[in-house]
Amino acid sequence: MIKNNFLTFFILLLLGLAIIFLNQSQAVLFLKQKLSDILMPFEILLSKIRNILIFWQSAILNIKNLKESNIALRGENLELYAKLTKLRELEEKNDLLKEQLRLSKDLTNIYSADVIGRDFQNNRSFMISKGAAEGIKNNMVVIGKGKTLIGKIINANYHSAEVRTILDTQSRISVIALYSKTPGLIRGLGSSVSFDLIPKNKNPEIEEPIISSGTDGIWPKGLIIGKIKKIKSADQEVFNAAEVEIAADFREFTNVFIINNAE
Repeated sequence: MIKNNFLTFFILLLLGLAIIFLNQSQAVLFLKQKLSDILMPFEILLSKIRNILIFWQSAILNIKNLKESNIALRGENLELYAKLTKLRELEEKNDLLKEQLRLSKDLTNIYSADVIGRDFQNNRSFMISKGAAEGIKNNMVVIGKGKTLIGKIINANYHSAEVRTILDTQSRISVIALYSKTPGLIRGLGSSVSFDLIPKNKNPEIEEPIISSGTDGIWPKGLIIGKIKKIKSADQEVFNAAEVEIAADFREFTNVFIINNAE
């Protein structure tokens, strides 16, 4: 009986060892293949889920990094813009001082001021940043860069003043055409000016510059008004007239110069 049991155990042991170590049994290979086939879809699904999770984790991290970079870049851009604005202001002030120095060689007692208020629908007047406290008085002449005539002070407040431009219908300026020496009068029309009282025996040319003559005792001599654009002549009129292209751009300038022409 013991021998039979021992023999049975020994046979089973040999079979088990054969299955484990040899691992070449068709049954074992078949079972392994079936198990692999069963698990394959789950492995593919798990792999896809893992890839999706990795993708979204990376995307979220990139978005976070991008937001942080954008915030940092926006801060740098604002800082750079502030520096450029300050640099531009310094350049404008430097140019203004150079222009004031250049003008002071021909004209004494020059003040500079900023334009602080204007109506773009009406270029006949505007406000400047200096007034009576800075020595500004009524009837002082206001010019722009290159000695272009802009207007004159009509209301000097304490720290500001109102300027009436040459476009205003009340403006009258004694002028002369530079090359032909044609005298006349610049008259404001509201949005433009007219070169009036041109003698019939004078023949000013198109594009000829017009400057203040200084003969009226109000406007200094040699200030640039503009240039002749079109001659208007009529036999029944005592004088000729001309349309004028004004030198100053009343929509663009931000700084002006004031001449103390009273001295």
